[in-house]
Amino acid sequence: MASPSIANLSINDDGEEEGFCFDLEEEVSEVSDLRLCLVGRFLCDKPIHVRSMKSRIADIWRAVKGVAIKEASEGLFLFQFEHKLDMEAVINGGPWSFDNHLLILEQVKLGIQIENIPLFHVDFWIQVHNLPAGFMIEKVGKAMASHIGMLVEYDKNNNTSFWRQYMRIRVKVDVRQPLKQSTRVKNKGGEWCVVNFKYEKLSTFCFVCGILGHSEQRCEVRFAMAEDTGKRGWSNEIRAENKKYGAPSSRWLRQERTKKSENFNPEIPGQARETQFPDEASMAAANGKSSANHGKINYESNKSFKAIYSPSNWSLNHKDSNPTISNHTAGAIKLGHVQQNIHLFQFNDPTKPSTQSLPNN
Repeated sequence: MASPSIANLSINDDGEEEGFCFDLEEEVSEVSDLRLCLVGRFLCDKPIHVRSMKSRIADIWRAVKGVAIKEASEGLFLFQFEHKLDMEAVINGGPWSFDNHLLILEQVKLGIQIENIPLFHVDFWIQVHNLPAGFMIEKVGKAMASHIGMLVEYDKNNNTSFWRQYMRIRVKVDVRQPLKQSTRVKNKGGEWCVVNFKYEKLSTFCFVCGILGHSEQRCEVRFAMAEDTGKRGWSNEIRAENKKYGAPSSRWLRQERTKKSENFNPEIPGQARETQFPDEASMAAANGKSSANHGKINYESNKSFKAIYSPSNWSLNHKDSNPTISNHTAGAIKLGHVQQNIHLFQFNDPTKPSTQSLPNN
């Protein structure tokens, strides 16, 4: 009679049975589905409406091959993907939230019970504001990230232009700790400067203790106060502003006054439209012509005319009351002020990169 196999049986020094030890091979097909699973929990102090959460999360993620969501235990969820690229897109696109409650995600680790996988860290994109000039470098970014948590990624776009309002770093943040708001750096002049942190996609957090997952109405620190004076150590100042998307010209479409077409764009060739500008008199005066006869500009016959729509697209340096125009609109003769923040120029030879003085209105 064959004896039972005891290859996987572990025996301690006292001869007592301890249990079994296994070496899991990740290539085994039985565990392949688990390698495409994330485990997560929502950082909140109330139950989640599971059915609504499943629909909402699936709509936000838009996994190409789909995602299955299952509640493994109370408050603990499994997210199973059909393709690795979908899972990676979710990991890299976070943080995610439902009903303003932060979702903490980790990849399932083979050989570990999902209840024992630590769910305490979230990767945030954080903006570092008010850095001194010349400090937009990766060395500084690593130091800022170490102060907040652990560096995950340094945004390479930080160094793609000569000026950016803030540095952007991706940091692994411990949700059990208060959110860092600022720190100090010494500039090249030896002075200490305060730099501020702003968190992108920031969900519910407490203004009293600065910890994610609850508001001040349910803060233990606030309830432990002898008297609530109303003073708060945190505010919405640490929230990064959401990016606003839309047509670049929509801001100006509310202000323009056209007679024949509300959608006319002088930048699009082949549009023969007579556009009535608000400030006809100043344009006509700049051209030395009568406003009654020349208040209208036909862009089909005047292709060298161009309206500059925003001060961010050009610059005028006022010196001795004589404005000059920067290189990217060199060779232009200013015809007149059309309306607020809009000026009209005629380009004689825009290929010559030389700055010239412009006549005053």
